[in-house]
Amino acid sequence: MAQKYPLVSAHTGGGAAPDNTMESFLEGMQSSADLVEIDLRVTADGTVVLLHDHSPLLLQHTYKQLNQYENRIQLSPIYENRHIVKFAQILEVVKQYDIQLNLDIKNEETVEPAMQCVVEYGLEKKVFVTGCSHGIASKYNRIRIVFNTPDELSERDIANYGAFAQRMCDEAVRSSAYGLNMDYRTCRKELVDLAHTHHLAIWVYTVNSTNDILRFIEMGVDAITTREPIKLAQLKLLL
Repeated sequence: MAQKYPLVSAHTGGGAAPDNTMESFLEGMQSSADLVEIDLRVTADGTVVLLHDHSPLLLQHTYKQLNQYENRIQLSPIYENRHIVKFAQILEVVKQYDIQLNLDIKNEETVEPAMQCVVEYGLEKKVFVTGCSHGIASKYNRIRIVFNTPDELSERDIANYGAFAQRMCDEAVRSSAYGLNMDYRTCRKELVDLAHTHHLAIWVYTVNSTNDILRFIEMGVDAITTREPIKLAQLKLLL
């Protein structure tokens, strides 16, 4: 059987630019990645923005207000000379190029406005949701959900990994998910093989070392999220 190679998902901020900036998104696009991962939150007026951490400022301000210097600099020093990026700005770029998005939606409040934005741009087939996905499957069945599994294994799960694997696959199937999104430290070959029998994809994050990348390629995972997308793309060419 021919070797199966995973999709390359470029983690935001994988290059020189800070996370969730327009520069980091463009770096991801230019890295030969298949997907670029971004984090999404929503402002008080329903504008979806690229942002990882919660801030009370999101609840208090519209996008226009939040993007004013005195407010945005409270979010992070990276905004001293940058504007906060709207999700719509990213979608404007995506619709023009052969690139897909890995959407890490950070809370339930962001789900609906983010999905409406995707539908408005007609890009349902170019996005995957790896973060909060509450209500997406029933309302937006063209959008693929990669169901998040626990980022740590409990003692019970370590003692009986097979039961953990079955439970995760069952939950993903019940959620009408496309696949499972896993912290790489929790992913074993046993789960990958079981998931594939259920026609579920396995994505792992955030894998940066060469040895780990090679291990997961050999394991047969379907996508690897990494801060080293160029390295991963080059390794795929060499194998």
